[in-house]
Amino acid sequence: MDFTIISTFINSNLEIVLLAIAASIIIMVVLFILMFVSNRKLKKRYNLLMKDADKGSLEDMIKGYQRKIDETYVDAKVALEDLKLLSNQVNHCIQKVGVVRFKAFEDIGSDLSYSVALLDNKNDGVVITSIFGRNISTSYAKPISKGTSKYALSDEEIYAMNKALGLEKK
Repeated sequence: MDFTIISTFINSNLEIVLLAIAASIIIMVVLFILMFVSNRKLKKRYNLLMKDADKGSLEDMIKGYQRKIDETYVDAKVALEDLKLLSNQVNHCIQKVGVVRFKAFEDIGSDLSYSVALLDNKNDGVVITSIFGRNISTSYAKPISKGTSKYALSDEEIYAMNKALGLEKK
């Protein structure tokens, strides 16, 4: 290979060659800075990922997380079963209440008598009525099934049931 041709070319175009070398150096410095910044970001992400690794491997961490996920899955299944059981039980709990106070007798000065309707989600329950008199007080309990009773209900008991069912303003 003849170096004289190359040497002659470089000498005749020295400014262009130096400019090309300077541009190459600037490009390499910029690329180095970009790689350095990218490497720092990657290192931060790696450190964040490995912060809980007690000198273990990433594989050990993943296995540990998988165990925790499996345990959580089992716990969630148990909680779901409990929720279903509680949901079924709640349907049979008192959810609707209607209370009516009234004056059973004209000679009694205040609304001392009352009817209370206690119903579950299926409108099953009981209406309890207490009639207060001057000499005697009496209480009655009448079962309710699907919003009706096989016993005759007084106007106050019907009103208490309607309040419990949301048919009357409370």
